[in-house]
Amino acid sequence: MSDDAELLERIRNGATDDFAELVRRHQSRVFAILHRYERDTHKVEDLAQEAFVKAWRALGQFDGRAPFEHWLSSITTRVALDHLRREKRRKNEIGLPELGDDALDWLRSGDEKSELDARSAAELLELAMGELTPADRVVITMQELEGRSVKEIAAAIGASGVAVRVRAIRARSKLRQALEKLADRESSEPKKEKSRLERVPPHQREPGES
Repeated sequence: MSDDAELLERIRNGATDDFAELVRRHQSRVFAILHRYERDTHKVEDLAQEAFVKAWRALGQFDGRAPFEHWLSSITTRVALDHLRREKRRKNEIGLPELGDDALDWLRSGDEKSELDARSAAELLELAMGELTPADRVVITMQELEGRSVKEIAAAIGASGVAVRVRAIRARSKLRQALEKLADRESSEPKKEKSRLERVPPHQREPGES
């Protein structure tokens, strides 16, 4: 099978149908990047299509100095950044109702030593991430979740290395503040009162009650 360079050369020479092979080769990588920023599968599919369309239109700008995969990843990250900016305008606050019971219980406990399962931790992280600016979220995601270097992040978002480092520091601080905000909001909300049946132990309930 031809490598990406050979395939790109054929596409530039008129074999445009071969772009479908590039999509097949790299779609798993594109989807993995986008899933860092969006959990809705249908939205991820739309964003992936947008990324490949942008790559197709910009093929003339690809100079081959970096691997095609890295160039495509940068385009995908920018698509994700644009998506986050659109979502940020639409959602302006953290939504506690989206959290599951385990995550809410953890917030209520205030016990830093208590364990939190992976799913609940992911819910909390997702909501806390929503408090970041789109650019800060991209930086912290690429650095902490994808293990990218400062140089790679800078190239992907079109910023200097210094700017990336500053954004990373600021993002970590904002994440801590967002988690504290979640805990404060949850502790200040009135607790839901249990029904009479929930307050009665099972062995004391009347026949027919469950």
